[in-house]
Amino acid sequence: MPDLDQNNLHQPVMVEEVLTALGCAPSSETTGSGKVYVDCTLGLGGHTEAILNATAPTGKVIGIDRDGLALQMTKERLMHQQDRLTLRKGTFKELQHIISDLGYTSVDGILFDFGISSYQLDTAERGFSFQKPGPLDMRMDSETGETAADLVNRLTEKELTNLIRIFGEERWAKRIALGIVHFRTENGEITRTEELENIIWRATPARFRHGRIHPATRTFQALRMVVNREMEQIEAGLSAAISLLGRGGRLVVISFHSLEDRYAKQTFRDLAKKSKMEAEPEFINLYKRPLRASLEETGNNRRARSAKLRALQRAA
Repeated sequence: MPDLDQNNLHQPVMVEEVLTALGCAPSSETTGSGKVYVDCTLGLGGHTEAILNATAPTGKVIGIDRDGLALQMTKERLMHQQDRLTLRKGTFKELQHIISDLGYTSVDGILFDFGISSYQLDTAERGFSFQKPGPLDMRMDSETGETAADLVNRLTEKELTNLIRIFGEERWAKRIALGIVHFRTENGEITRTEELENIIWRATPARFRHGRIHPATRTFQALRMVVNREMEQIEAGLSAAISLLGRGGRLVVISFHSLEDRYAKQTFRDLAKKSKMEAEPEFINLYKRPLRASLEETGNNRRARSAKLRALQRAA
């Protein structure tokens, strides 16, 4: 297990905005068991810890993650909160099943943070980052499924082009796909992050190699999304979350990619629009425009720059 530096943990984005959007408030010991919240992307528990602190002494959090190592590390880090914290391994698709198995028919708040944890990026063996030489893996759950290496070595040029263009929104998708196919034809399988990064670098026209983001960013992002079936998981997860919201319950989504944000935006808008036509509206889209991180936060945490927060509430 990687060593945890308590002073250099993954920084959760937009914490105060999340707490406000979820409607977190101190609970009263006289009100019983307190409200129940679900953090569907637990990671190292930054948002979960904030929710537990904000809803003390009786608020509860169910933390879910498909990464078994993240669950283990968070369990140890938040051991002092275990009386109000329940952890489960699972995907967004399994949300309904997990909550039902715990005996709940509804919950008071649900959070999705569609980003990737810093510790995952910084762990070279996971293969998420082109900045960390390592095996080309990228699986959130390292015990199952195809790796990024499997994809880049199996897919045809056309399939690679479509993958990189659609999920990475990469301008040079065709050139990069050609580079991948040429490399594996001449040199054999691509197995390392540094190999793929070098292929992408060479496939990108020289005058576009030193822009705001590294040329490999979008391709690595596209592969990660496909390896983990992220859009499929998001669609299933949001559907389950909406059905699990109790009266007055809130669903909060933080996205970092235009495809993710677009889907959440349209889902929330459609539900709110449909509700307006009813005698008693069931859903309220809390923010007409997504919330963005403050200048202070983006200055301290680069990851927050692309974060967008949206929220939906079921009427009380």
